Amino acid sequence: MVVAGNDLVLCGGGGADKMTPRVVLLDRAGEIDYVERALVGVAGVRVELADRLPCGPGIVALLVPPEVPVRAGDVAALPDLRIVAATSTGFDHLELEALAAAGVWATHSPGYCDEEVAEHAVAFALDLLRGVTTLDRGVRAGRWDWRLAPPRPVAGAVLAIVGLGRIGREVAWRARGLGMRVTAHDPGVLVGDMERLGVQHVAALHELLRGADVVTLHVPLNASTRGMIDAAALAAMAPGAYLVNCARAALVDHEALGAALAAGRLGGCALDVLPEEPPARGEPALLWPRTIVNPHAAWYSPRAAATPYRRAGEAVAAVLRGEVPDHVIARPFPRRPDSGASPGT
Repeated sequence: MVVAGNDLVLCGGGGADKMTPRVVLLDRAGEIDYVERALVGVAGVRVELADRLPCGPGIVALLVPPEVPVRAGDVAALPDLRIVAATSTGFDHLELEALAAAGVWATHSPGYCDEEVAEHAVAFALDLLRGVTTLDRGVRAGRWDWRLAPPRPVAGAVLAIVGLGRIGREVAWRARGLGMRVTAHDPGVLVGDMERLGVQHVAALHELLRGADVVTLHVPLNASTRGMIDAAALAAMAPGAYLVNCARAALVDHEALGAALAAGRLGGCALDVLPEEPPARGEPALLWPRTIVNPHAAWYSPRAAATPYRRAGEAVAAVLRGEVPDHVIARPFPRRPDSGASPGT
């Protein structure tokens, strides 16, 4: 059964049968049908769609996108919670230790949009180098002048990839097919593995940035990567270089990025992610020069749109059947000998 809306899932909402296990999807971009289908074999489960985190008894599962954080306080308000399934590859929005300590499983959906994000990043790089969007804006403003954004050659341009994981490798393969020279910085990848991919290894981040025509970010957001593209990193980039971010907004110091663009040091940037999504009125990035902004669309294709919700539903079904779900990122802490019922049961 699917119930859309907030009246059944928010604190004090009333109306819902508290004895019925409730699965709440907090992702308006998602297809709730995929979740419901995955739960067909689990009797007596209600699937609901909500805009905000619920609280109270009866809620056994949350399905959450990156913009919906789940922290310790949220978990404490959900006494029956058994699983939080991220409908994304990234899971920096989940407080995993708090979930595990509360006896709650956590899962994510790795790799479901690797190709889509890689294609979007390469499309951004091509757009910036060739000036497509900037020139289009100029024509619409009445200026028939290619010098507004003089197109630069793609073949032979240096694309620097920060993070050579699954998506970074897909980017590298596509960029090399276009004749670009690909460099990369990733302390977790062996030099030999990079060489086999046709990618030049660069040990130091700032050295990578200095030699690039376009820099594209493909690292997860964590304590070591948050704000990694700061004022010093932007100053290290070659004059006129471009920055592409289809990963997480918090990888970049946006105030420093705006200053670098205003000063004319950078050729431009392309962003699929912003610090606040959707942006508030007056978002600075919307007024920056030589900037392309997309509405967090890099992940999307019809195929990719289905996969994370189907996987999340399958993970919930597994936990409710007493099984171990796929793609686990946190599991309930084991029960102490002197404790009561086992967490997560």
